[in-house]
Order: sequence, then C-alpha cells, then structure tokens
Amino acid sequence: MAITQTFDFICIGSGPAGQRAAVQAAKLGQRVCVIEKHRVIGGSCLNTGTIPSKNFREAVLSLSHSNRSRDQSGYPSVSPPTMGELLDKVSHQVALESQIIENQLARNGITLIRGDAVFKDAHTIAVQSGLDTILIQAGHILIAVGTIPAPPPGICPDGEFIIDSDDILRLPHIPRTMVVIGAGVIGIEYASMFAALGSNAESQCHLPTF
Repeated sequence: MAITQTFDFICIGSGPAGQRAAVQAAKLGQRVCVIEKHRVIGGSCLNTGTIPSKNFREAVLSLSHSNRSRDQSGYPSVSPPTMGELLDKVSHQVALESQIIENQLARNGITLIRGDAVFKDAHTIAVQSGLDTILIQAGHILIAVGTIPAPPPGICPDGEFIIDSDDILRLPHIPRTMVVIGAGVIGIEYASMFAALGSNAESQCHLPTF
C-alpha cells in the first residue's frame, strides 16, 4: 500500500492535549494531521469524560428544577427527568463543543482524519476507517489518546448490570438502585447525581487490610 499523505506532525487523538499540540505546531508552520477514532471530535474529554459528565450534572440540576411543580394541596412535587431528556441536553452541548474544536482545526489548516491509528513503523501510521485503510507519514508523531476506566481485578463490565463511567451516558433509563465502587471525585459525583434523580445510590471505597 502506497503512502497517501506526508506531514511534519501527526497527533493521534483530538482531546485537549492533542488539539493544543496540533494548533501550536500549525502556528509554527508545520503540516499537521489529527487522527480521531471517536464519532465526536474532542477525544475522550468530549466523548466520555469531563464535558459529558459536567453537562450531565447541569442537566440533572436544571431539569429537576424545571420539573418541580406544586399539587393542589400546595406541597411541592417533583417529576424526575427521564434519561432521554438528560442525554438530549448532554448531546446538544457536546455537539456544540465539538463543532468549535473542528472549526479551530480547520482555521489552522490542520487535516482531520477519522479512524483507528496503527503504527506500521516509527514514522508511518495506517488509519482504518470502515473498509478503507490509508497510510500516512510524519517526522514527528504525538500519542494523545486519553484514558479509559480501569475495572477492578476479576470484574468485567457488561454494559447493563455492571457498568463503568464510560457506560453512564449509554444507560436506557435511570436505575432504581446503584452501588458506586470508588469514593473519588468521579464516584461521589455520579452517586450524588443519581441519588438526586431518585436512585438508591451509594458510593463505596474498600481499603486494604494489613
């Protein structure tokens, strides 16, 4: 397979690190390419991380407040938002943020290629997109692919009953009960949000014994 394009700088990943590195390289006169495998430009930060989780929290607050009403006796009653309503708000904001990033890359003359990147050698990358594969080369390549949740040993998330933080935004409905393993920032944040939505949620942190 012949080399399709040659660049000075390739960045694998369009999250905050990759985006800023690509723009800076372009401003220095480099021919730059960004490769992104996710449907939404912006990397893990915009697809599964900070932006969706913070917008999910804002959607919980705003929709819970807007759905608050008073019954005939004058006492407040709350109709909790559905998962569909929450995810619609999140998707709308994520799309806006992604368009801003895509426009910034375009303004700086950066080539955007969608697909999975695989190294063929130190300077050559094969990008698989659907049934098509292209080869691109560059003198310098930056790996900025973000992070994924690390499940505890012996536990395999199934996306339905056992989920990780990346699966939250794919839930079809608000669960009646939830146990969050991990009492860090993310665990407490999601436990608080789902408790506010009516789930019987709690966060657990298991400490090692000596």
